[in-house]
Amino acid sequence: MKLTPKNWDNFQHYKHRSPPWIKLHRNLLDDMHYQRLPIASKALAPMLWLLASESSDGVINRTPEEIAFRLRMSEKDVLSAIKPLIDNGFFTDADNMLADCLQDATTEKRQSRVEKEREKETDTPDGVSPSVFKDYLAVRKAKKSPWTPTALEGLQREAKKAGKTLEEVMRICCEKNWVGFNPEWLKTEVKTQDKPTIQWHQTLGGVMAKGKELGIEPKTGETEGQYRQRLIMAGA
Repeated sequence: MKLTPKNWDNFQHYKHRSPPWIKLHRNLLDDMHYQRLPIASKALAPMLWLLASESSDGVINRTPEEIAFRLRMSEKDVLSAIKPLIDNGFFTDADNMLADCLQDATTEKRQSRVEKEREKETDTPDGVSPSVFKDYLAVRKAKKSPWTPTALEGLQREAKKAGKTLEEVMRICCEKNWVGFNPEWLKTEVKTQDKPTIQWHQTLGGVMAKGKELGIEPKTGETEGQYRQRLIMAGA
């Protein structure tokens, strides 16, 4: 970061030596832009001018970390206080390093927030054992279905309808490889299991279809029973 104070050359009367002090012009009191700066920025400005006086050209060629160390401040506080000074023209940043630093800090903060949200989303719900929840998440992951607060609410709602606990519902989903749950799905399965299986020889349509499958046509004058028996024997 290369910071240069505004009009530095115009106010330096000691160009060939580095004095242990700096002078502040009185008109700074009536500088509207300076007085409107955040308090932290107004307090930081004189400290930066002191740092600038250490170099012959008034350029503060230091990293934000080094500036923070010299001023015994945190790097975060330095960056946030410097920005208004640059935005209002009191300093120029030749390397435009501040924008990169602030972008990195913002990105890091955003990533941290996203990570925290993800951790919160994958917290084991109350009343569910970690092992069952882990298995259920594996099912969702395999089907590329993200686990979200909305998904949790939906599962809890359907579990209540079915009169089951959330863990019971998750166990069912793991066993049946379901991402979601609906009580009606269980009823449908029961009806399907209870429905008797109809064999091909129990209906005329089944007999005719079987005959077509085997390539055996009914004979003239042959009864349905005789034709069925002949198909049974052929199939055996």
